[in-house]
Amino acid sequence: MITKQVTGVWDMKFMKRSQIFASLAIGAAFALGIGEYAVGAEHAPAAVKAYPAGTTMAKIQQRGKLIVGVKVDFPLFGLKNPVTGKLEGMDIQLAQGIAKDLTGNANNIQFVEVNSGNREVFLQQNKVDIVIATYPPNPKREKAVDFAGPYLMSPIGTMVNKGDDSIKKVSDLNGKNICVTKGSGSETYVPLNAPKAKLTVFGTMTQCMEGLLQKRVDGVTTTQSILLGQMSQHPGKFQLVPTELLNTAGKKASDNDSIGLPKGDKALHDYLDSYLKKIFANGEWKKMYDSTLGTVMPGDATPPPILY
Repeated sequence: MITKQVTGVWDMKFMKRSQIFASLAIGAAFALGIGEYAVGAEHAPAAVKAYPAGTTMAKIQQRGKLIVGVKVDFPLFGLKNPVTGKLEGMDIQLAQGIAKDLTGNANNIQFVEVNSGNREVFLQQNKVDIVIATYPPNPKREKAVDFAGPYLMSPIGTMVNKGDDSIKKVSDLNGKNICVTKGSGSETYVPLNAPKAKLTVFGTMTQCMEGLLQKRVDGVTTTQSILLGQMSQHPGKFQLVPTELLNTAGKKASDNDSIGLPKGDKALHDYLDSYLKKIFANGEWKKMYDSTLGTVMPGDATPPPILY
C-alpha cells in the first residue's frame, strides 16, 4: 500500500489483480483499488449490500471509493503520521469502516483535507461524500448540511501551559487571550460565557498550539477530547482546565462529533445512522475508541445515543 499527498488530498492506493469469470460475459477483468476498484456495484464483493440506483451509496459503489473530508492535524482523530505518512485516528478508522461496509475494502477510500471553516462548503460543492472531522452540529451548520450520529460526545475544555494557574474556571477566561479555530463551536461559546475574553481565531488547531507554545495566547479552548489529543503530542507541556461552557440554549456545551453529509440526502443519513448503530452493538466502535482516544482516556467508554 502506498500513501501519497497531492494538493491536500491523500489517496490510500493499492493494486489488486483478480479474474472474474462469467458463463456468458467477460472472461477476465482487472480491478484497481480506490478510484478504479470496480466498474459497478454488480462487481462488488458478495458480502456488500446492494443499494437502490441513484442513491449516494450506489454511486459510491459504482465509483469504487468513498471520498471523505478529514482533518490531518488532530491527534487521535485525524493526523498524518510524520514517519509513515499515513493518516491515523478515530475519524480515519470510522471512515475506513464505512468504506469497507460499502465497497468491501477499507482501502477503497480517498481522504480530502478539510478544516473547521470549510467543511460545509466541501459538502455543498460535492467535493466529498461525507465529512468525519470532529464535526459537531450547531444551528448555523444545520442550515447548510445534515448530520448523522453522533459517534462521540465530549465537553468543552481549555488547555494552558503547564504550571499556569491563572485560569481555573470559566470566568477566568475574561481578559485572557484565548485561541479557537475558525468555525468551531468554541468561537461562539467563549464570547458567550466570557464576554471580556480576547479571542484569537486561527484556521487550524496546529496554529493555536503553536501560539500557546510560544505564549502568544493564554489558552486554547475546544473539545476536551481534542485537547487531550494535543497533550498526547506534547507530554508534560500543557494542563487541562475543565471549563464547562454553556451553549446558546443555556445548557452545558458538549461537542457531539457527528458525520456531516449533504443537505436533504435522507437515504445516506439513514444508512450512516444504521452503520453507527451496528458498530456500537458489535464492538467495532469500542475497538476504534480503545486504539485512539482510549490510549490517553482509558476506561469503560460507551457509545453515545443517536441524536440526529
